[in-house]
Amino acid sequence: MDRLHNELLKLQDRDLNGSGGSKFSLVTVTGDDDWETVGPKNRTAITRTQTFMESELSAIFGGQLRSVVKSRGNKDSATIQPFLLLHLDILPDAVHTVEDALHLFASPESLEGYRVSAGKAGVVSASKAVKLQTLSKVLILHLMRFSFGSTGSGKLNKPVLFSPDIVLSRDLLVSPTAEGQRYELVAIVSHHGRDPSKGHYTADTKHPDG
Repeated sequence: MDRLHNELLKLQDRDLNGSGGSKFSLVTVTGDDDWETVGPKNRTAITRTQTFMESELSAIFGGQLRSVVKSRGNKDSATIQPFLLLHLDILPDAVHTVEDALHLFASPESLEGYRVSAGKAGVVSASKAVKLQTLSKVLILHLMRFSFGSTGSGKLNKPVLFSPDIVLSRDLLVSPTAEGQRYELVAIVSHHGRDPSKGHYTADTKHPDG
């Protein structure tokens, strides 16, 4: 998706400027300064925002994540960053459904060896949590079945259950609605094969008549 997004930006540049040689960055930082914002329960956070250079692709599949780092004795540090799809870890034993994977995605995680800014204490205990700030018109969920490491690559052949409708519950959203946000499942892309570098992909899509 990132590569396709960049290719679309290059095509736009060729059409508008006739150069076709410019290099585009997927993500840009807006402004030189961080902003102090006030969130729920009047908690303040130092917030940094990253944005897309927009394309036809990001207009459909683009959204925003808000990740917040909390560390002892410091103000929260928040980063707002764009996404084209969500990568979901399905390896843990507790993950049996797509909803389980989404909740794991948004669950706080401990940060080992976290260091605060210069002039303050060194390594401190910290945690990071991610929530959805801006939802995309069409949401793509990538179930991470492939693993790559020093011993080689592999595929996780684990069943993950899903339903025709996916509801993003309130705890996944920065600004939750009363009932959460609902998406209708319209397509599934599946990999067939034992090895990440082999096999083939098939797609199943929902017929307009149901």
